[in-house]
Amino acid sequence: MSIPSLLPGRVPLSLATSRLAKSIQSGQLEIQRLQDQLSSGKRFVLPSESPTAATQTLALQKLDERRSAFQNNIGTAQGALGATDQALASLGDTLNTARGLLQAGVGDQTSAAERSGLAQEASSLIQSALLSLNTSYNGRYIFAGTQTDQIPFTVQGDGTIRYQGDERSIDTFADFGFRVDGSVDGGHDLRALSQSPTLDLNPALSLSTRFDQLNGGTGSLPQSVRVTLDNSPTATVQKTVDLTGAQTIQDVKSKLEAAFAAESITLTVDIDPTTKNSLRLTPSAGTVGVQDVDQGRTAAELGLRTAPSAVLQGSDLNPAITLFTAVGDLNGGAGIGATAGTGLRIEHAGKVHTVDLNGAATVQDVLNRIRAADPDVYAEISADGSGLRVASRLNGATFSIGENGGTNAAALGLRTFTATTALTGLNLGGGVPDLSATKLNVTRRDGSAIEVSLAGANTIQNVLDKLNAVDPGHFVASLNTTGNGISLTDDSGTGPLTVGENALSTALGLNGSENTGTTGVLAGKDVNPQQPTGVLTLLVTLQRALATNDQSTLNRLSGQLDAETKRVAVVRADVGTRQKLLTDVDNHLQDAQISLKQTISELFDTDFATTVTEFLQRQQSLQGAMQVSSEALKLSILNYL
Repeated sequence: MSIPSLLPGRVPLSLATSRLAKSIQSGQLEIQRLQDQLSSGKRFVLPSESPTAATQTLALQKLDERRSAFQNNIGTAQGALGATDQALASLGDTLNTARGLLQAGVGDQTSAAERSGLAQEASSLIQSALLSLNTSYNGRYIFAGTQTDQIPFTVQGDGTIRYQGDERSIDTFADFGFRVDGSVDGGHDLRALSQSPTLDLNPALSLSTRFDQLNGGTGSLPQSVRVTLDNSPTATVQKTVDLTGAQTIQDVKSKLEAAFAAESITLTVDIDPTTKNSLRLTPSAGTVGVQDVDQGRTAAELGLRTAPSAVLQGSDLNPAITLFTAVGDLNGGAGIGATAGTGLRIEHAGKVHTVDLNGAATVQDVLNRIRAADPDVYAEISADGSGLRVASRLNGATFSIGENGGTNAAALGLRTFTATTALTGLNLGGGVPDLSATKLNVTRRDGSAIEVSLAGANTIQNVLDKLNAVDPGHFVASLNTTGNGISLTDDSGTGPLTVGENALSTALGLNGSENTGTTGVLAGKDVNPQQPTGVLTLLVTLQRALATNDQSTLNRLSGQLDAETKRVAVVRADVGTRQKLLTDVDNHLQDAQISLKQTISELFDTDFATTVTEFLQRQQSLQGAMQVSSEALKLSILNYL
């Protein structure tokens, strides 16, 4: 009797054995997987084990890392602000002590020996202030602006103190899209650089002007605009012009003109020759109108979103100044005047520096020449991008910028004595005496004596107007053509032109006599020098005034010390506010991290209770499969008979 290879209702031995082997192997792999989960505490090692959970986990882990980085940033900023707060507290104490020294030195009740002792104490206060201002945290100087790798304040040979940092702040990313100023710079916040106003130099628009320079430097990325050329009833052409990728005004011009180059009505784009600060669109016929597309703002930002017209004259695009702005483009394209043989005259710490601007083509050239002529100045583009800023780095020294026979200083907005200068700011804030009670006593060249009342004057221009009204065209007041001050000329005779000395003439720098030729010129003194107004300048000035018994300076310092004490307190309060803000953000991040880690744990970490239960079930299942396999392996041919 033959043995059948396959009996109805029965499974071949080889197939049954294979299935049992696969079941055992599968069970062993599952148990191994569960053992790995229990030993590592993780649900999976390879992303392929759980693709969805792995993708979510990786994204959440990246978020966790970034938030952890934010928390590290906050910790560093908190440490730096804590050190800043301590240094500012020390500065406040120094200023309070200085006020006491000042009060002791004012008046004639203090002897020369006592004043000398007070001056010595003031010197020690300068050293104390320097220790505070040169504080470092984690190897970085906290009052140096962004120049944190070099000591910010150094004493010079003449006793002045040079600030070597800048007036930029170091922002800290505390959260997504949220930055906090994590520093106090010495230049601006602590007034270690002289504070002088800047003039809007209004550079002309050019084809090379970048899109991001427009509107004071706030220009955004260009998008599409809709341009309609209408010559009804002959033809109307409308195009949506994609300006994406445009970087300069030349790019805008090229894209707009190219869009209509093959049409019956063409378009010409140029810079308005009248204003020199806006675009002009001219169709070959009819009118032109420009609108934004959808929610875009490109047409508005280009100053072109106006009613249709035969010639579309855009609005002022107010480009910001850059290092590459041409000098000839400043002041609406008028430039800064002749530069050959002129330039700037800087008087700084008793030294005179002449800045030759002849051949300077760009703003960068101008700044480089100023820095080269006087390394102790801070020369940069102003923070708002509208003009230039040149300031003194020397605390305890005076500083001024005047003309050198031309108009370059005024045209660059750098002249420190101008027609708009307020009388209250003259003489380092000492101002002028009561104008209603004091007059100028002038002896003209013909020998006649006059009194000039300046009552009601508030600015240098007001003073010039009142002086020029005395004898128009003959007795003339103007600004000095070299340096700074008021010049008086008189053609009434051949004698000396004299302004008698009193509190008013001294305050205006006009006291004196001059007879220098047929017209007679009295060139006044510069009574509007600039200087840093922070703690160090006040302490250096106090020390000098005590040493020389300069009572007028001591009286002036009284109000300035009070004002600086309050200002340092305000800066310190601002630091405290930032610390509180960082603490709040840190608390928020900690709460968010707890929730985030819980979510990651749910996705990635092993649920031990569930895994142990599954492990036991798999173990029992494997044991059963192995028992079945054991029985199956005992089968013989007799089982199939």
